[in-house]
Amino acid sequence: MFRPAFVLPLLLLPAFAQEKGDLWIQDFAKAKETAKAEKKDLLIDFTGSDWCGWCIKLDEEVFSKDPFKQAAPKDFILVKLDYPQDESRVTPEIKAQNEKLRELYAIQGYPTILLTDAEGQVYGEAGYQEGGPEKYLELLAEAKKKGQVFQAAMLRASQKKDAERATALDEALSAIDASIVKGRHLALVQEIVKLDADGKAKVKAKYEAILQEVEDEKQIELESDGLREMIGPLMQAGEGAKAITELDTIIAKPKNKAQHQVALFFKAMVSMDVNKDPVAAIKILEAAKAVMPNSPIGKQVDFIVPQLQKEMEAAKNGGGEEKK
Repeated sequence: MFRPAFVLPLLLLPAFAQEKGDLWIQDFAKAKETAKAEKKDLLIDFTGSDWCGWCIKLDEEVFSKDPFKQAAPKDFILVKLDYPQDESRVTPEIKAQNEKLRELYAIQGYPTILLTDAEGQVYGEAGYQEGGPEKYLELLAEAKKKGQVFQAAMLRASQKKDAERATALDEALSAIDASIVKGRHLALVQEIVKLDADGKAKVKAKYEAILQEVEDEKQIELESDGLREMIGPLMQAGEGAKAITELDTIIAKPKNKAQHQVALFFKAMVSMDVNKDPVAAIKILEAAKAVMPNSPIGKQVDFIVPQLQKEMEAAKNGGGEEKK
């Protein structure tokens, strides 16, 4: 029969952190020590075990399956950081630890799976993936390869200074996905720029561009919030044409590139709603992308334009069949 944690003898409390035979560790410090001792990496599962549907599916379809349980522990120490609604599932100590780690790793949603070295430096990230344990193990194996290059270069960097350290750090960050570099390693990006101030390592421009992308993304988010507040009430009132006029005023004299791009993007979306003209919308979207091609909006345009073109083609074909 289950008894509340406060009546259990203190000697039994560690069982909450890792039950006998459990592959998953909840104590992060212990997990790092084990990873160092066994020369393994960490697979960290940020989960909501009793409320998050995708977390439960990932557990049921992948983590609970024998292929995963047999293969994953060969390369990784498995760490479960749980944020349950039923707080009796974790001790107060583990809860406090998990809150600090959620802030440290800037976790925005669940499940978030981080792959790190034994010190907790991130080189891979995932969430729920379809395909069962086999597909997930393939994903982990691919990330592990990148992680090995990352860790080897980071080790070299720890033994170097100045331009040579910048070169080694560049090798480390070049091995992993750009989204992880921007989301997890901005301190290293900034360090590379400083180390290569004289340009000897020839990587300064590359990492200044990354810092600019991050700043652009922040500005886009800020400008998006402002324009939503402006045109939202107009759209709700059925005044789409007025919303376009307001956006055109901003497009004519934008205060920065981010505002210019967001205004063009919003105009394309509103125009589709008001005028039902995908050809005109595509032209506006292409103009938006041209402002900052590599921004999040630029990437959205790359997805939206082909979809609009497919819809146009389908409508054309459908219309032809009806005429016959």
